[in-house]
Amino acid sequence: MSDDAQKRSAPGVWHGQVRMGLGWGWFQGAVGDPAAHAHYAIQLVLSDRPVPVWTTSDGWQPRCAVLLGPSLMHALGRSDGAVTLVYLEPDSGAGRRIRQLLRNGVAELTHAQQVACRAALAARPQAPDEALADSLVPNGLVVAGRCIDPRIDALLDGIDARLDEAISTARLAATAGMSISHFQHRFRAQTGMPVRPYLRWRRLLGAMQAVLSGASLTDAALQAGFADAAHFTRTMRRHFGITPRTLAVMAASADRRFVQDAS
Repeated sequence: MSDDAQKRSAPGVWHGQVRMGLGWGWFQGAVGDPAAHAHYAIQLVLSDRPVPVWTTSDGWQPRCAVLLGPSLMHALGRSDGAVTLVYLEPDSGAGRRIRQLLRNGVAELTHAQQVACRAALAARPQAPDEALADSLVPNGLVVAGRCIDPRIDALLDGIDARLDEAISTARLAATAGMSISHFQHRFRAQTGMPVRPYLRWRRLLGAMQAVLSGASLTDAALQAGFADAAHFTRTMRRHFGITPRTLAVMAASADRRFVQDAS
């Protein structure tokens, strides 16, 4: 971002409520870190007042409701009021439905869509991913199917429990009974990501869940397979624009009404 862009969006303090579940994350509160970042998730930004949102294609734009696609470099400016952020894994059922709304990685929501989003999120707080998909995707919209391989599905089902191990592509391919090249092709077709970035993403989510559960940054990092807390911090900042310490402060601060979803 340019110096002028940085000045228009001075850093502030993140505080609010946080929940994480299988395939989704939810935040509501004040945002205030302009660091540009990109992550694997689709992200909804929803606010009563315009929030400065930066993307590589549009620069800084005031937006009340926008969807940002996976791997899109973006940043959020300091908010004057509460902002709702919802993160969805793009290869989940809900993510694949919402992904079709994106054009060049962005989808600006109409007023009617904003109203529908708010009502759905209020009615189904424990399933914000499905609530968003149901509120935004017309019933008749055809959803492209995912390329499913049961051998890779079996690996993915148990991969979170193995993140503290030294997992290599060759080892995963052997477990699946495939050649390395065939495994890499099938894995990417099924998840939308190469193996190593996918593992890094899962490690990041696992470490974040541990922090939300009260683990120290070092313990959270090691449990998820990071080399140390510094490695975890660098990875989270690159993917989310904030540090694990910010997440830990929200988790520990009762007056900021932290909530964790245990699902």
